[in-house]
Amino acid sequence: MENISQKTILVIDDEEAIVLLLETILGIYGYRCVSCSTPKEAVAMARDLKPDLIILDIAMPEIDGYEICVSLKNTAATKSIPVIMVTALALIQDKKKGFECGADGFIFKPFDPMVVINEIERLLP
Repeated sequence: MENISQKTILVIDDEEAIVLLLETILGIYGYRCVSCSTPKEAVAMARDLKPDLIILDIAMPEIDGYEICVSLKNTAATKSIPVIMVTALALIQDKKKGFECGADGFIFKPFDPMVVINEIERLLP
């Protein structure tokens, strides 16, 4: 029987290994995970799915995570969904730019699973 209160998290990342890792971590902690590997479809998928939280990679082809985050935060149906940006870019400017684009949290790769869970729990009541 499905848990009615189960929170849904949308993972937007073009790296299959990262998506699988996050799906595993989220599943262990009782979250429902849905993924999107195509940046162009990300905003529409978020709008249609209305997830409780979005985990968004920055470095993707065609449209980067910063641009997607701005689109999410400027779309009425998705602007209140918390966004955690994930990146291998370890410069403080990258984190600053992420928050300027509307991100609610930030995780650097490689990440500890507990860092991911702690960020999610901080943002989801």
